[in-house]
Amino acid sequence: MKFSTIGLSVLSLLAPLVAATPSGSQAANLGYATLNGGTKGGIGGATTTVSSLAALKTAVADDTARVVFLAAGTYTGNEIVKIGANKSLIGISPGPSLVGIGLRVLDKSNVIIRNLKISKVLAATGDAIGIQGTTVKNIWVDQVELFSDKDHDKDYYDGLLDITHGVQYVSVTYCKLHDHYKGSLVGHSDSNGSEDTVITVTYALNYWYNIGSRMPSFRFGKGHILNNYFLNSDDGVNTRQGAQVLVEGNVFSGVGKPVFEDGGCATVINNTNASPNTAPACSPAATAPYSYSVIALSSVVSHVTANAGAH
Repeated sequence: MKFSTIGLSVLSLLAPLVAATPSGSQAANLGYATLNGGTKGGIGGATTTVSSLAALKTAVADDTARVVFLAAGTYTGNEIVKIGANKSLIGISPGPSLVGIGLRVLDKSNVIIRNLKISKVLAATGDAIGIQGTTVKNIWVDQVELFSDKDHDKDYYDGLLDITHGVQYVSVTYCKLHDHYKGSLVGHSDSNGSEDTVITVTYALNYWYNIGSRMPSFRFGKGHILNNYFLNSDDGVNTRQGAQVLVEGNVFSGVGKPVFEDGGCATVINNTNASPNTAPACSPAATAPYSYSVIALSSVVSHVTANAGAH
């Protein structure tokens, strides 16, 4: 692992381009998704732009390499769109809204999802984004806004972003998760260690606020929680069932339990307001097996709030 601390003068090297559609030629550039050959999505395949839900479902369904741009606008429904392997799904600026429509990556690898707004996916339908399967590797979720509301009971909606059943090499970057009870679950259940011990996920530069729990809730596996901003939420990072989590360079404000455990451990380094931290220290210390830069704590809030989510 190689890491460095940077300030505002070089943040542009990391930041997405605000108010611009992301490029279809960009591979994952941070975290676990850079390993195992990298996450390239549809790079090298055909490029297409779609402007209806039916066309979207068709464009992402197969496993042929393809970059799919979704036109700006609002798409409503009550269903899940399944994404095939070797796909880049990118929303055109200022970011299309999927209302009641979730995305699922099931037993597929090498997928990029960027610049979308997904909201109010009912529990009966599924998670806003669900990534699962023991063969799933190399997923990058970037610049996505995920939310619902807290006007109903906690089971009216399910998770905003759940990563389960042995998924490996995932990066979640520059996302905005808010106004929801169940944020992001890693690991299917307490009894699923046979699959989930291999899970590897990076959460970097995300903005979490008004969340009930799971920021994230991490069972088994290994995680890196880097330079996130957590605001006005109940439960923070929950390390569970043998999970080993590196919690580094984050800012917590108004979070009831910033870092806590249910059978996991955490290496907690250079955070703001990460106390109380009731998780035992990992021994040996949890580390990240890739090179990365750490934004100075004084810059995290301004940088993350300006750049997280769809633009």
